[in-house]
Amino acid sequence: MQKINVSSIVAAHTNTLRDDKGHLQFLDVATFFVLPVLLGGLMAVMCWQVPEKALELSISVFSIFAALLLSVQVALYSVSLREIAEPEDQRKKKDFEDRQKLRKILIKELNDNVSYLILLSVVTVTVTLALFFTASPRIWGSAIAVALYSHFLLTILMVIKRASIVFSREYEQASQ
Repeated sequence: MQKINVSSIVAAHTNTLRDDKGHLQFLDVATFFVLPVLLGGLMAVMCWQVPEKALELSISVFSIFAALLLSVQVALYSVSLREIAEPEDQRKKKDFEDRQKLRKILIKELNDNVSYLILLSVVTVTVTLALFFTASPRIWGSAIAVALYSHFLLTILMVIKRASIVFSREYEQASQ
């Protein structure tokens, strides 16, 4: 059972929502977890249903995202292996060491977020397939789908921002 236990991926992702002191940020938890559930609940209250064609399309879209996100992990891994030359000037050494620590933290957190997005993509495909092939109540199925879609959207926006920071810093370091 340990081989398919993904709780460490969820825990690692959730840990990226902590501040520098290790406190979980309420606003981040509300944005990334509570808001999607509320949106899904709103869809259920409004009796809104995701069209069947959209469910079909979701299966393809999230399958593609899972594959693309795996390639992002490979890119991150190659970035993490890249050595950056230490400055010879002793005055710049402390700043360099601080930047290296921050770089490692950012790459690790970004990897945790990407791993979570891959997991979320797989879960969304699985849930969407289940909704598509079962006679489950469409209203609640639609609410679950909207919650998953909005959670994915918010999380990928965070990953895009973090990836932009990491890669911009890498380009900056490479040009020095």
